[in-house]
Amino acid sequence: MAVTSAPSAAPLSAVRILWVKVDAGFWVAHRGGEYFGCVDAVAGGFVARDAHGVPIGRYDVLAEAKASLHSTTHPTNTVRRRRMERTSLVAATALGSTALVFALTAGAMAPYL
Repeated sequence: MAVTSAPSAAPLSAVRILWVKVDAGFWVAHRGGEYFGCVDAVAGGFVARDAHGVPIGRYDVLAEAKASLHSTTHPTNTVRRRRMERTSLVAATALGSTALVFALTAGAMAPYL
């Protein structure tokens, strides 16, 4: 009895990205048979979106927009991610501080109620 092993799948990072123009000004990317992102033509450029529909950035050239999906370490993606992380941190700090002030105020006012 011969034992055969299933062929190993190539790592997803090595899989080629396939671009398809599905409508005027709209391109969709597939990688490994799965949806990978899209590029929309907008006034004055192109907007790239990742697989979750989150905008990656706005580009002047279609090739740059498509290339931005190739790597999450693309400078535009890195800047966007850092900006979102910083915004989230500031918002969480502000909300936490506000909640603390309300809790302290309620605690200080409780004996007088």
